[in-house]
Amino acid sequence: MRLSRTWLAALAATVVATGGLAACSPNPSGDATSQGMLTIARTGDIDQLDPARATAFQTVQTLGLVYDTLLTSDDTGNLAPGLATSWQEKGATVTFALRSGVKFHDGTPFTASDVKATLERDLDPKTSSVVRSYLKVITSVAAPSSTSVVLTLQHPDTSLLTALTYVGASILAEKDIKAGTVARKPNGTGPYAWGKWQQNQRLDLTANSAYWGGKPKNGGLEFRVIPDEASIVSGMKAHSFDFGLVSDPAVARQVSTGGNVTVVNEPTLSYHVLQLNGRRGPLANVKARQAIACAVDRPQLAASVYFGHATVTGPITSPAYPYDATAGLPCKPGDVNAAKQLLAASGNPNGFTLHTIVETGEYSTSTNIAQVLQSQLGAIGVKLDIDRQQTNVYVPNWTKANFDAAVALNGGSVDPYLQYGRYFTTDGSLKVPAGLTDAKLDQLLTQGNAATDLAARKQIFGQLQQTLLTDSPWVWLLRNQVYYLTTKGVTGFKPLPTESLLYLRDTKA
Repeated sequence: MRLSRTWLAALAATVVATGGLAACSPNPSGDATSQGMLTIARTGDIDQLDPARATAFQTVQTLGLVYDTLLTSDDTGNLAPGLATSWQEKGATVTFALRSGVKFHDGTPFTASDVKATLERDLDPKTSSVVRSYLKVITSVAAPSSTSVVLTLQHPDTSLLTALTYVGASILAEKDIKAGTVARKPNGTGPYAWGKWQQNQRLDLTANSAYWGGKPKNGGLEFRVIPDEASIVSGMKAHSFDFGLVSDPAVARQVSTGGNVTVVNEPTLSYHVLQLNGRRGPLANVKARQAIACAVDRPQLAASVYFGHATVTGPITSPAYPYDATAGLPCKPGDVNAAKQLLAASGNPNGFTLHTIVETGEYSTSTNIAQVLQSQLGAIGVKLDIDRQQTNVYVPNWTKANFDAAVALNGGSVDPYLQYGRYFTTDGSLKVPAGLTDAKLDQLLTQGNAATDLAARKQIFGQLQQTLLTDSPWVWLLRNQVYYLTTKGVTGFKPLPTESLLYLRDTKA
C-alpha cells in the first residue's frame, strides 16, 4: 500500500495538478449569508442523494461538496488527511486517527462509530454501493475509541487508500444509517450543507461556516439546470450566472476573449465509450463486438464532435500508465472492410439493430457522439436505434443493463484497478452494466491490485488493456476537456482532472 503514494507522486510528474481535494467538517450555522451566493449553471441535475450509489457526474460533484471522506488528495496528487488526520499501515492492518471536533451539519458529533457504520454499510451487498468492489478486501472494521478506526484486511491492498478518497466512500452519520434517511436527507460534514432542491430546476447549498479547513469564501452555491450549453453562455454574458460548466468546444468558442466571461479548460481522466451488452443477442459473439470496434473511426469522431479538442483513448486513461490506445484490436480502427469480414464471421453478414441508450443533460455532446457512431456503424450494417433519456431514466436503465449498447461518459482514475475493478471482477459493484464476464479480466485486475512494484503493475495492466481491446466489451472512444466559465470578478476556482468542484469553496464573486 506504500505504492499508492509512490505512483501518485509519479503521476504528478506527468500531469499538472491544478488543485487538491480537501475534506471538511461541519455545522452550517453562523454568518453563511454575510457573503454572496454563487450562481452556477449546468445542463443536468443530480439524480439521487445517496453518495454510495452515485454514478452520474453532476451527482458525484454535488455530493462531494456536502460530504467528507477519510482521505483526500493534495495539490500534487498524493494522499492527504481528510476526516482522518493520519493513518498507519502494518501488514494487513490499517489504523486511522480521526479528526476531533467535527460535527455533521445537523450538529451531531462525528466519531469513529460513524466511520464503522459507513464502511459496513458500503460492504453490505444490499446497499449496492459503487465502492463495494474497492472495499471488499476489508474483513472487519473496529472502533477502539471515538477517534480511531482499525481496518483488518484479507491482505495488503495497493488501491484501498485511494478508494477511500472517492465520493462513494463518503462518511455518513451512524444515526442516519439506522434511521434509513441517507437517501432522503443529505447530512454530511463537508463545506456545504444541503439547502433546497427543485428537481431539474435548482439546487441550493449553504456555506458551512464551521468547516475545519476554513469557511467557504462565499455564502453558498445555487445550481441552476439550463437546458443547453449555448443558453449557459448567453446567461453568463448577461450576468445571470457567476459560473458555468460547458463540455462542447463549439459552445466554448462563443465566449470571446477580453469580454466579461473567462474560459478555463481542463483535460479530464473521464472517457467516452460505447458500451456493448455482450450478454445478449449478436453481441454475445466476440467477433461481432470486434467488428463494431474496428468500424469506429475515432479520430474522425473527435474531429466531428470536438473539433480536434479531444484525445483518442484506450481503456486505461491514467497518464502514469501510457499504452497504445488500440493495440489489441484485430484490425485498424475505421477499417470498414475488415469490420464487415468480422461481422460475417460472427454469423451476421447483414448486420443487426442495437437499442442504444444515450443520456441527455449530463453533457451536451452525447447525442452528437451517438449520431456519428450511428453513421459510421451504418456502413457495416449495424443500426443504432438511438433512445435519448434524461439522467434519472438513463442511470437506472444503464445500471440494470437495459440496453444493447450505451453511449456513456465514465469516470477515469489514476489507478487502473479502481477504474475497472468494479466492472470486470466477478463481484464488481457494476458488473451488470459492464455487459461481459471474463475470468482473465478478473485475474489481471486482481493481480495488478496485489502487485506492490510499479514495473510489475505496468506490465500487468498493459495485459489488461490489450485483453479489453481484444474482447471488445466496449468501444473506447476519446477523452475531452471540460470548460469552466466565470464572469468578471469571480476568482479562486481551480479545475481538477477528476472534475471535482471542491475548489468552489475558495471561489468568490
